[in-house]
Amino acid sequence: MATFRGGNPNVVAWAGWRQPFDKVLYWLFHSHHGVYVFFLLSGFLIAKIASGEGFSYCRFVRNRMLRIYPAFLLALVLCLAAGPLLGIPLPSLRDFVFNLLFLNGVPTLGVTGIVFNNVSWSLFYEMVFYLSFPLVLTVGRLLRLPAIAATALAGVVFAYGPALAGMYFEFFVFLFAGAIVGLLAPSGLRAVAVTFPDFVVVLLYCIATSMMTTGYLNTAQFVWLFAGLGALLLCKAVDGEGWFARTLAWRPLAALGRISYSFYLLHSVALAALFALWWHLAIPALGDAVNVVYLGIVGFAGAVGIGLVSFRLAEQFYFRRRQAVPVSAAFPVDASAQSVA
Repeated sequence: MATFRGGNPNVVAWAGWRQPFDKVLYWLFHSHHGVYVFFLLSGFLIAKIASGEGFSYCRFVRNRMLRIYPAFLLALVLCLAAGPLLGIPLPSLRDFVFNLLFLNGVPTLGVTGIVFNNVSWSLFYEMVFYLSFPLVLTVGRLLRLPAIAATALAGVVFAYGPALAGMYFEFFVFLFAGAIVGLLAPSGLRAVAVTFPDFVVVLLYCIATSMMTTGYLNTAQFVWLFAGLGALLLCKAVDGEGWFARTLAWRPLAALGRISYSFYLLHSVALAALFALWWHLAIPALGDAVNVVYLGIVGFAGAVGIGLVSFRLAEQFYFRRRQAVPVSAAFPVDASAQSVA
């Protein structure tokens, strides 16, 4: 948008874009809600694992490391290799080590993501949640608290306790909201799902995300609204009834869900390559608007391709060495569940 329209969508608000096409691009640019859905789904799955019979903390941590680090390290190597080609200097030793520990997800530390590896900030939240949530359940049992009550209390502490030291971690709300859904009894989950028709769920999602995108909600308001809405989406998906759940189970979406972790880590690399080749791929006669759509599709296809290769190299072994988490009977999108299991 800055290239073709002379404005920065990070600076110019929704109302500042006059053309309908520009408004659509602005809406898409500010629609990075997928990571929040990923947090909710992770919370749901980890709660299922940690509350299951025969849970072993040591085995759980080992599996988390095997699940997260191979694809992350592959993405890190690719980003480091791409840096010199794009004239981006190598990171300092401090930034490199801190990135290995996902501390680029702590804003107050001022750790810079490596080249296009900025998206790994979310792995800080994931890893802290992985290591902490089983302990939350253990402490809750010691205090004789119901698991859902302990989870809700911990979610508030994790999200807002660090604010006392000037640190912002409000996105933990999403992980713990997903965990609460994972701890619901099947009857309770079903009761929530049947209360809301599918079209109402989709309408609520569009309203909430559009209000955030257009500036009618601040981040704090949106976090709680989206957490509640995301919990509802999870209930609908797990219930498996209706066209909404069937859409999520559509095979192409399920296949994308399977490679979603690698896709997430590397999509920025694909987009950087697209911008580097933009003037070689663009067709001037089509005009800016058509080129944006056409090259957007090319960029998405490239991200899927890179994500698929990464999945084959750095993720598939994990699923071959162990069965997926046994929640598939209650989760219609098997491949999506496996993507973070």
